[in-house]
Amino acid sequence: MFVKRCLHIIFVAILFVSCSTNGEHVETKDPYSQVKKEKQEETIAINQNMIGVNKDVIEKYIVRHNWKMTETETGLYYMIYYKTDGTEVKSGDEVEFSFKTSLLNGNVLYDSDATGNRKMKIDSNQEESGINEGLKLMKKGEKAYFILPPHLAFGVAGDSYKIQPYSVLVYDIEIVDIKQQQSEYDFEGEVVL
Repeated sequence: MFVKRCLHIIFVAILFVSCSTNGEHVETKDPYSQVKKEKQEETIAINQNMIGVNKDVIEKYIVRHNWKMTETETGLYYMIYYKTDGTEVKSGDEVEFSFKTSLLNGNVLYDSDATGNRKMKIDSNQEESGINEGLKLMKKGEKAYFILPPHLAFGVAGDSYKIQPYSVLVYDIEIVDIKQQQSEYDFEGEVVL
């Protein structure tokens, strides 16, 4: 009898509470979600401001050097200063290139004269997406300047050696060789194993 009476009281209490909301759904606020949303908005604002600052600094650098550079949709600045009629770089190609990497203040960080040429398989190595993008604009034997804002280079991490976080990098690149992607099929249409 006591158990029945307790269940009856609990049932009436639940009914009373559910009726007191007038059928409206009452949301409980999660303080973590609100803080997370605020931090995301703050981070977006900081990143947008940083992109604007980098753009301004890069454009002043270009003017000082009297370069005629083109900006891509991603924010890569490039100028091909020695053109050829060589083979175009395509997705899947392995490109060998000589390079010099420096900061906007002129400090040279890396140079292929000291380290040797680099090789990159196009569209498969996204370590420096700006280099990948820039190489696809070139042909064998061409020389170009690239300016990579941090989001196209080593970003917030740097390279843990010479490139500091958030560094804008200037590349002087020459394509030395292009090994085109091999087809899966030989000339008779058979699969090459």
